[in-house]
Formats: sequence, C-alpha cells, structure tokens
Amino acid sequence: MKKELLRVKSVCCPGWKKKEPTSEDCEEALCHKPCQNGGTCVKPNMCRCPAGWGGRYCHVDIDECRRPSKPCPQLCINTRGSYRCECQPGFTLGEDGKSCTENKAPSQLPAQQAEDASHRLSNEIQELRNLVETLEQRLDSTLSAVQRLFPVKLSEIHSDQVHEFWERIQSLDRMDSFSDQLMYMEEKMGECSCRSNEIEMAVNLKR
Repeated sequence: MKKELLRVKSVCCPGWKKKEPTSEDCEEALCHKPCQNGGTCVKPNMCRCPAGWGGRYCHVDIDECRRPSKPCPQLCINTRGSYRCECQPGFTLGEDGKSCTENKAPSQLPAQQAEDASHRLSNEIQELRNLVETLEQRLDSTLSAVQRLFPVKLSEIHSDQVHEFWERIQSLDRMDSFSDQLMYMEEKMGECSCRSNEIEMAVNLKR
C-alpha cells in the first residue's frame, strides 16, 4: 500500500507577498507605487514616511512652520522635507539652530566719537564766527570815530573822545586774537573730519 503525501502551498492575500519563495508567511507588504523620499512600504499601498514628509507614498512635503506648535521662536522658513529657524534683526541664532539671543548694544565706536567731537568743534567755530562778526561791527564803528577825530587840532580833542578811541583800538587787538582762534579751530575741524573718515573706513573694512 502506497501513501501519498500532499503538499500544501499557501497563497498570500492581495497586497502581501512572501519574503522568500520557500517561506510560508506573507509578511512583506506591496505598494503599487514606490515609496518616495526614504519611505518604507509597511501596508498594502501605504508607506511609512520619515520626518518632514507625508502622503500615501511620502510624496508630500510637510510645512512644519504651519503647525500650531511653532518650531521656531521667531522666524520659521520651510524647506523640502525640513525647515530652518531665523532671527529678527537685532538677534543672533543660537548653536541649537532655534533659539534667538538679543544682541548687546555696541559700545560707542571710534567713528561715532570722532563725529561727536566734530559736532562740538562746529558749535565752537560758529560761536567764534559770531564773535568775530560783532568785533567787525565794532571795527567799523571805531573807524568812523577815527574819521570824526582826524584831522582836528589837539586842543579840540576831548578826554572822553580819547578814552573812547583807546577802547576801540583795544577791541581791534581782541578781534585779531579771536580771528586767530577761529583759524585754529577750523584747522582742527578739518583734521577731525579726516580722522573720522579714516576711522569709519577702517571699521567698515573690519566688518
């Protein structure tokens, strides 16, 4: 009497297949379209997607910046499959790529100091110019007084006129002194302006 052995061959359900032809289990899912962007087929026509991607076949870029829980404290820029954080003006992005730290107020730069000094010199020069203008007016008045006194006889000159004339002569000396000061201040003003430009150029080059 002969015994016949029946071989049973298992058949996989739709959407599944065997990993090996000799295997009895149907453990590998089938996706009619390949999973994109690093996705893995885990169920029939369904992919498991890496972070940043979605959709049935991982073909949809997820915009993380639109999520209710904002991933960035200030500015969020969406990229393909990911995102990046940026900071508003006056802040610096931290090493973690997310946090923003407010920049410290910079100390007064040399160029700014030179500009302030130049402004002060401009004010002083303007004051000296006003003073010289006043002295010039006095000079005109003094010349008029001289024209009134000469030519006249010495006996006709009164003491109060001599005193007035002497005071006006002294005012001329003061005017010369102020004129010298004005010229000196204008020279300093020019030097300060040149230094300010040189410092500003040096600061810009360092940047």
